[in-house]
Amino acid sequence: MIGVLQILAQVLGGLAFALLAPAAIALSSEEGIAEGFLVVAGLVGFLAGALFFALHGRRGNLRRGHRLVIALSMWIAVPVIAAVPIMLSTGLDYVESLFEAASGFTTTGATVFASLAGVDPAVIFWRAELQWLGGLVTLCTCVLVLAPAALGGLSSRGLALIGGFTEAGSSRAGLVIREVAVLYTTMTGLCIVLLFVGGVPTFDAICLAFSTISTGGFMPIDGALTDYGSRFAEFVVPVFMLVGASSIVWQRMVLEGRRAMLAEHRETYWVVGVALAVGVVYAIQFAGLEALPEALGEGLFTGISLVSTTGFETRPAGLAALPDSLVLILALAGAASLSTAGGVKFYRVGGMLVQSAHELKRLIFPHSVRSHRFGSQPYDLGLMKAIWANLGLSLVVIAAAALILSLSLPTFDAAFIATVAAFSSVGPLYTADWPMSVGWPAYGALDGLSKVTLVAIMILGRLEVIAFFAAINVAYWRS
Repeated sequence: MIGVLQILAQVLGGLAFALLAPAAIALSSEEGIAEGFLVVAGLVGFLAGALFFALHGRRGNLRRGHRLVIALSMWIAVPVIAAVPIMLSTGLDYVESLFEAASGFTTTGATVFASLAGVDPAVIFWRAELQWLGGLVTLCTCVLVLAPAALGGLSSRGLALIGGFTEAGSSRAGLVIREVAVLYTTMTGLCIVLLFVGGVPTFDAICLAFSTISTGGFMPIDGALTDYGSRFAEFVVPVFMLVGASSIVWQRMVLEGRRAMLAEHRETYWVVGVALAVGVVYAIQFAGLEALPEALGEGLFTGISLVSTTGFETRPAGLAALPDSLVLILALAGAASLSTAGGVKFYRVGGMLVQSAHELKRLIFPHSVRSHRFGSQPYDLGLMKAIWANLGLSLVVIAAAALILSLSLPTFDAAFIATVAAFSSVGPLYTADWPMSVGWPAYGALDGLSKVTLVAIMILGRLEVIAFFAAINVAYWRS
C-alpha cells in the first residue's frame, strides 16, 4: 500500500495548495475568516509532507485494485477536509458544511445557503474551486481507473491519445494527469477570458467558468445568468457546458485533427444533438411567455444545462417547464462518458438501446446476420452484462436512498427527485419550481440523516456505483 499512500500524499499536498487561493481572498476582506483556510491548509500540508518524506525513496507498485482505493479515498477525504474551512468561515454546522463541500467537489451544485448575500467571497470562490477540482478528478478517475478496468462496461478506446493506455493495459499516471490537466485548464482559461470580454466581473467570471467547465451548477450570485445582462455570456456558457459534457478523448481528437476517429466517435454528437433537441422543446414551452428569439435562446440554454447535468437556469422554473418524468430520464442518462457530466452516460444508454433493438430483430428474423457493434465499439455479452449490471446497481442505490429520504420529506416525489439530482450531479433539479413542489424543504432545511444520505449518493454517483462495489468485493481483489 506504499504506492497508495504516496499518491494520497500528493493529493493532500494539492488540496493544501488549493486552500491558499480562498485564504488570499479572505485576507483582502474585512471578515477575518482567513485563519480558517490557513489553519486547514497548514495541517493538511503538514500531513502531506510527513507522508511524502516518510515514504520517500521507497518503491510502491500500484495494482488495479490500488487505483480503485485511491479514487475512493480521494472522493471521501477531500469533501471531509474541505468542509472544515466552510464550517469555520460561515457558522454552518459540520454536516451542513460537508454537504456543501461534497456538492461542490462532486459538481452537483446543491447548496444549503438560502442566499449568498452574507457569504464571504472567499467561501464563494472555495465552492467554485472545489467544483473545478472535482471536474478534474472526475476526468482522471475515468481515464486512469474506470475505463482501463472496463468497470460498468466503459470503453478504453482512444485513451492512447492522452498517453494513458497501452495494449498491455499499463498506464503512466503522471503523463495522463498532465495531459488531462493541461487541456482542462486551457478550456477553463478560455472560458474565463470570454466571460470577462462579455462584461462579467472578473471574480464572477472565474467562479462561473469553474462551474461551467466542470458542469457544476454553483452560481457566484443569487439569481440566474441573465442578471449579468450579457447576451455574449449567455452564448459562451452553454458552449462550454457542452465542452464539459463531451468526452475528453473526443476533444483530443478535435485538437489533433483525427478526422477518421472523429467520424467513428458518435457519442459526443448524440450528446450535442439531444441537448439541442431538448432545447427546442423547452423553447416551445417558453414561446408563449416571450418573443421567439429570446425563447429559443433560453430554451437551448436550458436543454444544454439539463443534458450536461449542470443545472443552470435562465428563468425561475426553467428546468421544470417539461414533464418531470422526461426531465428525470434525461438527468439519469447524463452526457458523454469520460466527461465531467453526471448520469449513466450516453455510451451505456446507446449500448443498451442497440442490444434491445437487436433482440427485437432476432424475434422477427431469427436467422439473420447482425453486426455486433454500436458506433465504433464492438460489443459482446460480457460488455453488455457489465453495462446492465451498472444500471441495475444504480437503480437499487437510488431506490434505497429515496426510501431513506422519504422518511423526512413530505412526499416520495420529493425524495425521488432529490436522489436523482444527487446521483446525476444536477442538484438544482430538486429546487426547481415543480408544480408538486409546494411545501418541499430546501436543502438547508433537511435533517442530518437526509444530508448525509445525499452526500453518500453524490459520491457514489461520481465514483460510479459499480466501482464502489468492486472496491469492497473480495473476489475483485483476488482476480
